[in-house]
Amino acid sequence: MQSFNITLPDAIANALNAYIKDQEVSIPANVVAETALEEFLSQRGYLRPRKQGLSLTPAPKGSGFQDTSRNHDKILAEQAFLQSLPSNTL
Repeated sequence: MQSFNITLPDAIANALNAYIKDQEVSIPANVVAETALEEFLSQRGYLRPRKQGLSLTPAPKGSGFQDTSRNHDKILAEQAFLQSLPSNTL
């Protein structure tokens, strides 16, 4: 890995500091700069883009439950009972 020292114009440095300040989790400036440079070089064909993370497509119709993440076992048991699913499918 190589190390570079760069001097940023005030406008860019101020924008970078404002971006870092607005994040919920503190991100080091070098990580932001590395990510931006990687994106820049990928868009211009000098670097292969990173594989994208998991992308989930929402179901067209929801279950109607608002608390599934907290009560998943209870909801699954209720649905299994209502639909008379065989017990080995739980």
